[in-house]
Amino acid sequence: MSAVTKEDVARLHAYLVVPVAVSEALCSGAPLEGEAQYGLHVALSEIDPDSALLAIALSAYRIAQDFTGQIPVASALKMEADKIIQDYAPDWLAHYHDHPVMGDDLYDLLCHVPEDLESLADLLESLQASIRDTLDPAHTLCAVLAIQARAHMEIADYVINELENDNLGLDEDRDTFNAPTLFAQEEPGSNIILFPVHRRR
Repeated sequence: MSAVTKEDVARLHAYLVVPVAVSEALCSGAPLEGEAQYGLHVALSEIDPDSALLAIALSAYRIAQDFTGQIPVASALKMEADKIIQDYAPDWLAHYHDHPVMGDDLYDLLCHVPEDLESLADLLESLQASIRDTLDPAHTLCAVLAIQARAHMEIADYVINELENDNLGLDEDRDTFNAPTLFAQEEPGSNIILFPVHRRR
């Protein structure tokens, strides 16, 4: 896997938008108003779990930069965010314009996303608890990002469980019916995933 370059990071910021908004909020230093918080929640909730993971990791990395050396957990957050960016960004950028991913490809894409989102959420919450100034925009940003990380963790977990159940059902069908019977009795929409995930949005 190739290392993520500065150009790659710039492209990720342009596509995902949220990291740019987070950086601007930190630079302003002003308390994050309710409208701005709502906007971040909406922006993150409208993208897919793998995209949200990258957006949150990029944002968390930027926040951690301001507190590394002051708060120990900031260093851990920075390292974890960087690892996630390195792990996911090359493939994300390579398939940005692809069609929605389904089946085994979707499972492979999401299989580690929930645990990575949970790790980010835990570290963000720890950093928030360590920031004494509750009016610091970083304090509020950590809360928003952690909430969204856990929400997307639940979505990714749900999709993974549905895929596993779907595959289990197909295996049982293969044991019970011969192929012609199985395909003849298949009902339209029987394998719909309630939360379809696009490779990129």
